[in-house]
Amino acid sequence: MIVGSVVLLALLAYVFPVKTGEDPQIVESSMIAKAPHPLIGKYCMGCHDSVEKTAGVAFDQMSLSNPDRNGEMWEAAVRRLTSGMMPPAGSARPTERENMEMIRAITTRLDAANPAPAPTVLRRLTRTEYGNVIRDMLGIHVDATTLLPPDPAVKGFDNIGEVLTTSPALVQGYLNAGMKISQLAVGDPNLTSSRRVFTLPHKLNNDRYIEGLPLGTRGGKRTMVLFPVEGDYMFEVRLGAGSTLFQKFGGGKLPKVDLTVAGKAFPVDKDGKAWVHVRAGEYPVTTALRDNDLGPGVDDIYSTYNIRGAIVDFAVQGPFRAKSGGRTVSRDRIFTCYPRKPYEERTCARTIVARLASQAFRRPIAEQAPEMDLLMRYYDLGRKTGNFESGVQRALAYILVDPRFLYKVEQEPRGIAPGIIYAVNPVELASRLAFFLWSSAPDDQLMASAISGKLTQPAELERQVRRMIADRRADALADNFAQQWFRLKELDSAERESKDFDDNLRYAMGQETKLLFQSVMRGDRPVTELLNADYTYVNERLARHYGMPGIKGDYFRRVALPADSPRRGLLGQASILTVTAVANRTSPVIRGAWVLDNILGVPPSPPPPGVEVNLDAAGKTPTTLRERLAIHRKSAVCATCHNMMDPIGLSMENFDQVGKWRTLDGKLPIDATGSLVDGTQLNGIADLRSALLRRSDAFTATATSKLMTYALGRPVTYREMPAIRQVLNDASRQNNRFVSLVLGIVKSQPFQTRTKPGPIAGVGPVRSTQAEPPKSEKKRKAA
Repeated sequence: MIVGSVVLLALLAYVFPVKTGEDPQIVESSMIAKAPHPLIGKYCMGCHDSVEKTAGVAFDQMSLSNPDRNGEMWEAAVRRLTSGMMPPAGSARPTERENMEMIRAITTRLDAANPAPAPTVLRRLTRTEYGNVIRDMLGIHVDATTLLPPDPAVKGFDNIGEVLTTSPALVQGYLNAGMKISQLAVGDPNLTSSRRVFTLPHKLNNDRYIEGLPLGTRGGKRTMVLFPVEGDYMFEVRLGAGSTLFQKFGGGKLPKVDLTVAGKAFPVDKDGKAWVHVRAGEYPVTTALRDNDLGPGVDDIYSTYNIRGAIVDFAVQGPFRAKSGGRTVSRDRIFTCYPRKPYEERTCARTIVARLASQAFRRPIAEQAPEMDLLMRYYDLGRKTGNFESGVQRALAYILVDPRFLYKVEQEPRGIAPGIIYAVNPVELASRLAFFLWSSAPDDQLMASAISGKLTQPAELERQVRRMIADRRADALADNFAQQWFRLKELDSAERESKDFDDNLRYAMGQETKLLFQSVMRGDRPVTELLNADYTYVNERLARHYGMPGIKGDYFRRVALPADSPRRGLLGQASILTVTAVANRTSPVIRGAWVLDNILGVPPSPPPPGVEVNLDAAGKTPTTLRERLAIHRKSAVCATCHNMMDPIGLSMENFDQVGKWRTLDGKLPIDATGSLVDGTQLNGIADLRSALLRRSDAFTATATSKLMTYALGRPVTYREMPAIRQVLNDASRQNNRFVSLVLGIVKSQPFQTRTKPGPIAGVGPVRSTQAEPPKSEKKRKAA
């Protein structure tokens, strides 16, 4: 036996010889000597040296004395150390003190390098911004999704300038939109009759009353509809297949259609049509169902299958027999003067056109400025073929297709050399601020502050920011920024194989998350409240989904959550849980990746080419998702990312694919246990939430980076990270309240300056183009 063991040991020594000089202590000393920092050599270079070069990172080939050369790699290292996602599971890990020392050593050198902000490309308006500017400028609501093609998204946001290109189709869309909007705004009596269709969600539950619609109705929708001129309009309401099925199988009559325009009810004939004379203006239109008498039990039998009828859409066609004139919000905003004599027309028109151009181009334009000559030529063309209003309408149509309207133009000072950083002027700063907070153009108050030069003063800038966040237009931060950050736009197209999922619930899910974000924003609450809020917002439909008793009605109200509620914060909300699932089941991988990207700021790499990502593709499918993921992690290629994602996603398994709480997956009990990379043990959503709160610095940094990306309209790089760390440092004194983060961003160098692109772009002096340079720049010069 002993002889056999000796032979085996000798054989192993022959096959796997011990290399001279590979004593672990000697190897570690060698790594430390080659490392840019001793702790990096001790904990990181086992995988990240010039031999292993895992993920393409070799710290022995990188230097902290010149971090600008490998800025992105150093910033990635900081994010992973801050989030606790490195070193990987099973490796020696630094103590908390050592971890902070590494982060401090790297960031101190990165910040001292002070790289110039990345150059800003010319950006056009997004589809959302276009619609908002039209709303605020002319007072009419247009559905930009029907006028313009969708915008591509980068880093989760659709306002990134580098991909907002212009195509022939987009140019044609702008031309058509400009002509149509100008006619609607002016109220052109020669407006061609058109048909506008308003579609209702195809999974809307029409069995219940919906808040805001007439009492005694069920289902339906309330829509604001613009009637550009006074005249007759034909309404046509189309019912869905449910009505036919009810007539065939239920033995009853079709439900009545309830139609109201501006609060007044109008009868609808058997074909679903109604003629209504409407004065010019924008009014609420409601369409809903009102049942005839039903036989006993019919409601209970057929409502499950939604065969009592459903409104698919309604159309408005007109105007017919249109009348000119009339008073609307848009006409009041356009015709601030009106000529009484023919000789007054051109003077009044010049006043109107100059004001509209100033609003559209987002900078003051004097009535006698040379650039007015071209705009007035379009007025003259319209006047020749019509009247005074026709001329104004033609000039407005041109303004709405002018590049100065469609693009966020910023003037470059003369004589600026490549690489020089220069401050944007106050008017351009106002435009940046308005599109950041409102996704729209500056209002009169903000523009007046900019023209006077006061906006560059820190106290005035803060006053304007607080005013703007309190304004309803700041809902754009929830509707636009937060929706894209949390991927809520995917909720609109999500299809889930669940009897609990319908469009009423879909709407309620998204509304809950937006209301939570608005509460943190308008209440100036710490951003970490998004992770652990002890309250939420629900209506009856969502409360029923969550199992919350006593909530009646379709309106949303704030409800308190107990300390042990699984619904506290974003990770307990059905919107997030639904967009991170797939049609027929949950997805721990997607949920884990969502948390890594949007909470911790360390998005996992996409799977390498050739790797099988279908968990059901194996010949013998295991019983549970957990078992399938365990098999997937046996591949070393997959394990690196899945060891980070899977435990996070599995801890959320008590929520099904539409965010409903469960204790069983089929007939098997849910196992929500796991272990994070840093060894933190998880058993369900409460443990995950606690673990993330202990890493709240990572979440605050992620939130700030997302805000900065959205505010700048370009992806944040290592060049902007020193400014972001300054924002975080200043905001930490205010408990990381939302407004303190926003103020830090709008006062930062990347937000207030531009860098002229060129081959020698880098650190350089800021050249002022405004009355006073940013405060941060004064400090930098003083230093």
